[in-house]
Amino acid sequence: MNRRKRLAVLLGVLAVCAGGAVIISRINFEEKMTGTTTKVVDVDSAEITYLAWNYEDEVAFVREDGEWEYEADEKMSVDQNLLDEIAENLSQITSDKRVEEVKTLGIYGLSDPAYTITIEADETYEISIGDETFSDGEVYISTGDDYVYLTDSELIENISYSLLDCVQKEEIPDMETISSVSVEKEKSVDIVYEENSGYCYSDAYTYYLKDGDEYRNLDNTKTEETFAALSEFAWEECVDYYAEDSELASYGLDEPDAAVTVVYLEEGEDEKQEFSYEVGTSGDAYYAKLKDSSIVYSVSEDVYNAAVDASYKELKPDEVILLDWDTVESIDIGIDGNIYEIEIESSEDGEYTCSLNGSEIEFGDILDQISDIAVSDEEEAETDDSKAELSFTFHRNTETYDTVELEFDQYNGTYCIAVLNGEDTNCVEREAVIDLKEAINSVILDSTYEE
Repeated sequence: MNRRKRLAVLLGVLAVCAGGAVIISRINFEEKMTGTTTKVVDVDSAEITYLAWNYEDEVAFVREDGEWEYEADEKMSVDQNLLDEIAENLSQITSDKRVEEVKTLGIYGLSDPAYTITIEADETYEISIGDETFSDGEVYISTGDDYVYLTDSELIENISYSLLDCVQKEEIPDMETISSVSVEKEKSVDIVYEENSGYCYSDAYTYYLKDGDEYRNLDNTKTEETFAALSEFAWEECVDYYAEDSELASYGLDEPDAAVTVVYLEEGEDEKQEFSYEVGTSGDAYYAKLKDSSIVYSVSEDVYNAAVDASYKELKPDEVILLDWDTVESIDIGIDGNIYEIEIESSEDGEYTCSLNGSEIEFGDILDQISDIAVSDEEEAETDDSKAELSFTFHRNTETYDTVELEFDQYNGTYCIAVLNGEDTNCVEREAVIDLKEAINSVILDSTYEE
C-alpha cells in the first residue's frame, strides 16, 4: 500500500473515531441531563432594587423610593416603565432541565458567558448566559452553584436593551390643530394657517408666509406636507442622554441649522401651546433636541430638510393665479397696446358664457389656460422697466379684492415675470405666455371677422 492510500485510510478511520466520539459525548451529555424543575429566580418584581446586565454595553440601575436611576450618572432620565417591565420579566426565571454533573463550563459556553445578569432583592442573583441549545429554543445558564440550567432563550430578549434604549424619550405632543410654524435660521420664516383670512384675493389659500404685516400666500399641499413633517415625526433613536455644551458640535447642534417652533392646540383644548426643537447634521446623520433639553436624538432626513428648506421659494404656489371663475364678471385684457373687455356669465352647471362687444365667444379654454400658467424654478426677479407682454384686470363680485390685476412682463427670451396686484413676482416660461397671447388673439380675431 503506497503512502497516499495509507493516508486516505487513516483519515477515514479518524473520521469514524471522531464521529463516534461525538455520539458517545452526546450520549454521556444526555445521561447527565435531568428533568428537574428549578426556580432560578422567584421574587416580587416590586422588591427588586438593583438590575445590571451586559447586552451591547454594561448597564446598572438602582431603584430608590420606587424610582429607577442609572447607577453611573444620575443626570440620565430613565424610562421607568421599561425598567419596571424588565424587572417584571426577570423576577421569575424557571429552568425545566439541568445538568447534574458539570465537568467544564466551556462545553455550555459558560466559561466566557455571552451575557450576565445581576438581580438584587432580598438576596443577590448572579446569572451567566451561555450557548443556545441545539433545539427547544433554550439557553444554558449558570448561577454559580454546581449545576448548569436550561431556560427559555427569551431570557436574552428580556435584556436586549442598550443604555440608550433605557432613556426616557421626551414626548412629541399630539397636535390636533396647528396655527403656525416658525423656523429660525439664516433666513427665518414664519408660516401661519388661517381659513378665510382675507390675506389675499382667494380664500382657497389657507397657508401664508408672514413678513411683518404682510402675508404671502403659499401652496396648500406643499405647506401642509411641511407642517406634517415638522410636527408628526418621531425620534428615531436617543444618541446622547445628556450632551454637554462642548459635545453638541458633534451633532451639529452647537449652532443649529434651524430652530422650529410649532404653535398648536391639543384635541379638546382651547389654549395654544408651543413645541420647540432644534435640528443639525453631522456626517450623514441628522439630529434634533428640544430647545431647552440636553437629550439628543437622531431624526429622519425628511424632518431636517423640511426645517432647513422652508422658504417662500420652496412653498410658493405652482400656479400664477388661482381664481374661482364664478366670482369673475369681466376681464380687461391688455394686449399689443389694445384693451379688450370680456364679459363672463356663469351657470349652475359650472359652464361659462363669455362675450366680447356683445357677441358670444369661445373663451372657456382661455380661462383654463390662464389657470394653468405655472411658476418656474427660476429665481425671482425685479420687473424694473421690463416691457409688458400681456395684462389682465379681473372684475369680481366679491366684497374684498373685487379687482385683481395680473401682468406678464418680458424679462428675457426665456422668462416673463408675473406681477400679481403689483406686488408678488414670479418667473414663468415666456413660451407659455406667448401661447396664451396667441390663443387670445385668435379668439379676438375670429370674433372681429364674424362681425
